[in-house]
Amino acid sequence: MVRLIVDSGSTKTDWCFAMPDGKFVRINTSGINPAVQAPDIIEGILNNELLPSLTTQAINRNDVGEIYYYGAGCTPDRQPIMRNMLIRTFYSSKTIEVNSDLLAAARALCLRKEGIACILGTGANSCLYDGANIIAQTPALGYILGDEGSGAVLGRNFLNGILKGWLPIELRNLFMSEWQLNVSDIIEKVYREPSPNRFMASIARFIASNMDNYPQLADMVVRNFETFIDVNIQPYLKERTRENVDENAKKIAINAVGSIAFYFKHQLECAANNRGLVVGRIVKSPMQGLVEYHLNM
Repeated sequence: MVRLIVDSGSTKTDWCFAMPDGKFVRINTSGINPAVQAPDIIEGILNNELLPSLTTQAINRNDVGEIYYYGAGCTPDRQPIMRNMLIRTFYSSKTIEVNSDLLAAARALCLRKEGIACILGTGANSCLYDGANIIAQTPALGYILGDEGSGAVLGRNFLNGILKGWLPIELRNLFMSEWQLNVSDIIEKVYREPSPNRFMASIARFIASNMDNYPQLADMVVRNFETFIDVNIQPYLKERTRENVDENAKKIAINAVGSIAFYFKHQLECAANNRGLVVGRIVKSPMQGLVEYHLNM
């Protein structure tokens, strides 16, 4: 029997087939998000990208007996839609589970132990996990109302700093030159073009490559993570105990998955230390942890 573990985001989907001989076959397709994509678009990805890749890899879809799918946009009301499409694609499977990307992060990071799990990428999300399920979640609210700690908010803060002048003028000139942008271009990308969150999050690469020369950038990243901890993580500590928050805070770590957590790990550790907390497991992708979780059931 083949087990299929899927980690899907809006940009790409990672399909990991655990073969009976112990080997793994990985296939990448376009991103899938049932919250923003119509069913026919998703079916097109399954039929036109995934199935031909199965043929190339000599995988018989009838051999896939279990599917554990984790994806962006897989809210409770959208999970049946995604499950039905997987049933039509892998009609011989006996087990098909569809869960959120946040549960993927929790299981990948914490396995079967209690912990705080976070997604820190273009957006940001977090939860308190009991070793099997999410038991508390601070709403993420997106980059306009929330997403503290995310790449989108980090980029937004950077643009605010270079345009309002609290970051050095040399940094502004360097960014404008490297990215071939002016103020009008930035306003256009943020307020008129699609996916401004992705544009702002993409600035994280520039921030990471210039932190050594401009310590103000490292401070800005730390402050972004501190805000994330203050408004998203502290409620979980109060959820665990309302009598001795400080003592219990030392017993549970902040674990995170995503590019922002991975590339700014030191700044995340600094922010956690400033708040009397510790950072646990940090990974760029949840797939390795998900494989460990599902193959050691």
